[in-house]
Amino acid sequence: MDATHVLRVCGMKEGASYDPLSRLIYKEIAETSATEKRTRTTTIGNKRRHPAAMQSKLQAFIDNKRCSDLVRSVPGDEYIRKLKVCLDQFGLERTASQKMFHKAFLGATLAHVYGTNDFERHRTRILKENDMQDPSFEVLIVTPRRWGKTTSVAIFVAALLMSVADMWVSVFSTGQRASSSLLEQVYKLICYLPDGSSRILRRNQEQIYVKGIDSSDVRRLYSYPSSVQGERSLCPLVYAASVFI
Repeated sequence: MDATHVLRVCGMKEGASYDPLSRLIYKEIAETSATEKRTRTTTIGNKRRHPAAMQSKLQAFIDNKRCSDLVRSVPGDEYIRKLKVCLDQFGLERTASQKMFHKAFLGATLAHVYGTNDFERHRTRILKENDMQDPSFEVLIVTPRRWGKTTSVAIFVAALLMSVADMWVSVFSTGQRASSSLLEQVYKLICYLPDGSSRILRRNQEQIYVKGIDSSDVRRLYSYPSSVQGERSLCPLVYAASVFI
C-alpha cells in the first residue's frame, strides 16, 4: 500500500501537507494493511493447496462419477435382462452344467451385446452387475457325450436371437448332421415362444432369419458344417462347436 492510498483512506487529499507524527501514523497503517494482506493471501493459498482438501474434492468427484455411472442405462442393459429371462422360457430345465456354460457364453458375448464403446465405458458396472471379474472372450467346453453341449448352445443362440437387436451368429459344427441338428433345435426353441413362429422370416439348411422390433432389425443365424481332422478315438467323446458372434 503506497502513501497516496493511505492518504485517501484517511480522507486527506493528495499533495496535502502533514506533520512527522502523521507520517508515523500513516506508515503504521500501511505496514499493518500490508501484513494483513499477506496473511490473508497465505491463508487462501494454503486452503487451495491443502492435501486433505484436495483429497476430499477428488473423492467427491470419484463418488459422483461412480454414482452417475451406476444409474446410467444403455441399450445393452435391456438386452442382457431379456437374454437372462429368455434362457428359462423355452420349456427346458437347465442343468447346473448348462447354467455354468451359459454364464461363460454371456461373458464372451458382453462386448458384442453392448457394443465396444458402451462396454468399455461401463465395463466396471457391467461386470459387477453380471457377477464377473475378468471374463474370457473365448470359451472351450469338452465333456462326454450326452452332456447337453448341443442343447446348451442351441438355447443360448435362440435367446440371443430373441433378445438382442441386429444380432448375427455363426456356428461351425463338426459335420452336416451336427449342423442341421443344431439349426433344427434353435428353430424349435424359437417356435416354442408365444410369438416365435411369427418372427421367423427365413429358414433353410444353413440359416435362420428372425424379425426384431422393427423392419430394420433382422437377426441372423448361420450354421455351417466343417471338417474335423484328428484321431478317430476322440470323436465319440468330444463334441466341438465354434460360435462366432
